[in-house]
Amino acid sequence: MSFYRVSNLVGNGLILLGTGLCASALLLFISTSANAQQGTRDILREEVNPKQDEADPWLGGVWQFGAYGQVESNPYRGADSVDLDPLPLLAYDADRLHIGTDGISVTAWQNEFASLDVLGALRMEPFENGDSDYLRGMNERDMAYEAGIGFTSRLWRGEVGAYYLTDLNDAHDGHELDLTYTIPMDLQNVTFDWGGGVRWQSDKLANYHVGVSGSEVRSDRAAYDADAALIPHLDVSVTYPITESIVLLGTGGVELLPDSYTDSPLIDDDYVYSIGLGLVYNF
Repeated sequence: MSFYRVSNLVGNGLILLGTGLCASALLLFISTSANAQQGTRDILREEVNPKQDEADPWLGGVWQFGAYGQVESNPYRGADSVDLDPLPLLAYDADRLHIGTDGISVTAWQNEFASLDVLGALRMEPFENGDSDYLRGMNERDMAYEAGIGFTSRLWRGEVGAYYLTDLNDAHDGHELDLTYTIPMDLQNVTFDWGGGVRWQSDKLANYHVGVSGSEVRSDRAAYDADAALIPHLDVSVTYPITESIVLLGTGGVELLPDSYTDSPLIDDDYVYSIGLGLVYNF
């Protein structure tokens, strides 16, 4: 069986699993009362923001301000081996609402075991045609505005999370589904979150990253039509409270690129790694 068929079968299975998780959440909503407890959604919400159990779930949050820098390997042919991405951090975070440079999350339902969120996110352009001589002549990719749903639930010693995102502005017309399991670990004042999972991308989203259309072909760059992709990933985040209001944040991760990516003439590497460091002030 070809990798294309396998990835589509697994991708369809992940979609069915995500649908089942959402359906389970709706059943839980019918059978149990909602409980205003913070669910872990991302690093800013999970570790950086001190919880305020009696605060208003929408307006009783805190502001977060800081800076974050990330070094990420660049798998594109001829490009610099690593990219340095500085990013300002600004967010408002309440129990059921998060708006920031890392995205938007509105908790539609939650109890003490699980939560269901409506998500909004930006996907930056995967490359620019000026990144290397080899990429010259490639069509410019547009930034994508994406929306979807996310579901998290406690499971064993950690938390399982799934999200689904789809393109809203026709930047790639594709879809992405991620399933991740995260285990927290505390060592004195330092909190570690270890996670791993798999990300499925539709063929249109994969082509947005690594496809070569007929208009982009040249003598040393053949046309390439990517299949749907399954991307395994490992992630870790570390937070350390310097004071009650200031938190030091570290992140790291690696993605293993599948054949759908590495068979593209645009890609030179089999993996992408990243390391980040940030400082966040809560007020």
